[in-house]
Amino acid sequence: MGRSASHIALECALETQPNACLISEEVEQKAMSLDDVVTYIAKIVADRAADGNNFGTVLIPEGLIEFIPAIKKLIAELNEVLTDPATGESREFESKDAQVAFVKSHIAPENLAVLESLPKDVERQLCLDRDPHGNVQVSLIETEKLLSAMVAMKLDKWKQEGKYNGKFSQAVCPSR
Repeated sequence: MGRSASHIALECALETQPNACLISEEVEQKAMSLDDVVTYIAKIVADRAADGNNFGTVLIPEGLIEFIPAIKKLIAELNEVLTDPATGESREFESKDAQVAFVKSHIAPENLAVLESLPKDVERQLCLDRDPHGNVQVSLIETEKLLSAMVAMKLDKWKQEGKYNGKFSQAVCPSR
């Protein structure tokens, strides 16, 4: 909830007292990476599981992904790369695969690393889905599912390392 600001998520948190509420502006101010956000949530889950609480609620503003500095930088470059400088319109491609390949070959190495660190479906969404002005349609990225999947992967890794011994389900209640 609250695509461009976290005030709606924060108001909901004040009313419902979730186990965690992410604030987009705080994530941006602290220059948190996507992994930092995932680790923050996973630690809360692991700590609660250690206390025998294999349940909880995390509120996530829908526009959170735009406030993660590395992703914000990636999105800005994607918007630039996918715009034809001659016309100012979205570039046309023969296929979706050609578009993804073009993007990967035309973005900075650090942005490529960020892009390739994402699940494949989110990677494709960022490369393909454009609004009428040629910009990435960030609102279509299901941030809650992205974070849930990445937290599950981190908890699985921690379980293998003996750092986590709880249960985690990827139940998601989107605000849409």
